[in-house]
Amino acid sequence: MPTIHLSLPEWMYDELKQKADELGIQMTDLVKLYIKKGLEEGFKDQEKEEDNTESSKYEESIAFLEAKVAQLDSILLEVLKRLEILEEEKEEDNEEVELVNDNH
Repeated sequence: MPTIHLSLPEWMYDELKQKADELGIQMTDLVKLYIKKGLEEGFKDQEKEEDNTESSKYEESIAFLEAKVAQLDSILLEVLKRLEILEEEKEEDNEEVELVNDNH
């Protein structure tokens, strides 16, 4: 079986030793377990990352569309205000025309 030499800080070695003692297994078996778990979760994390990237794209698109809708809403309100002002001005002009016609 291939082997590797691993240098660890003392605090990490102590934590591994304590955990191995708690589980009643050898430190090498614990390290193998952690490596295997890390590799398996690493692949899961990579898949999650791809999903998150896809979700981020959708979230960006949604945020962009929400901003556009808000912008269009603001423009529409401005157009409606201008239309209202124009209608009021037209009514005032019509009243002036009626007053002028009544005076002649």
